[in-house]
Amino acid sequence: MSMAHRPSDETLAAFAGGHLDEGLALVVAAHLELDGESRRRMREFMAIQGELLDRIEPIPMAARYPAEELEPHSAIATPAASPAIAADVPAVLRPYALGPWRPIGLRIAMRRVEVPGADSRVFMLRAGPGIALPPHKHTGFEWTTILAGAYEHQYGRYVVGDFDEADTEHDHTPAVDPVEGCTCLVAMTGKVLLQGWLGRLLQPLVRF
Repeated sequence: MSMAHRPSDETLAAFAGGHLDEGLALVVAAHLELDGESRRRMREFMAIQGELLDRIEPIPMAARYPAEELEPHSAIATPAASPAIAADVPAVLRPYALGPWRPIGLRIAMRRVEVPGADSRVFMLRAGPGIALPPHKHTGFEWTTILAGAYEHQYGRYVVGDFDEADTEHDHTPAVDPVEGCTCLVAMTGKVLLQGWLGRLLQPLVRF
């Protein structure tokens, strides 16, 4: 497996410090499950953050903060286990409730991932071979980890394990691999803005 697309240093540092939205963190965690190089980089960030904490003079927190704020914070939530999850679902997703696959277009389906406390919307997306998605941009973040197959757009080709970190600066037109199709995990903030005449026709139908 050869991965060329990984999270930025800023994203990994925020993940290591537990500062990401729960949904965005889950997509990063799915990438880390598949990519040893990103795991190595994250451990470096955690070590640096640990050294910085060691240099800070301790403060008696119990006298200043409510007890419930002293609970350890993890990068992603740990909800109750969801029963009957397929074995091919990434391990980081197995504790979460997954909705059924629902068609949202020709040979395109989506299943929601319930992430307690997340401000972002999290879902799995599956597209058949050769599907070309409409050109679009975003008013927020769209973070994606490829779980199976591949797609490509203006910024490169993304294969299993790759992390696609799009934001308001990225306009793209994903084209799904013509043989393998693609299944991915997505966390999204803001809205999807479809481009072109076809996009304007489809925009009222977009609900994710």
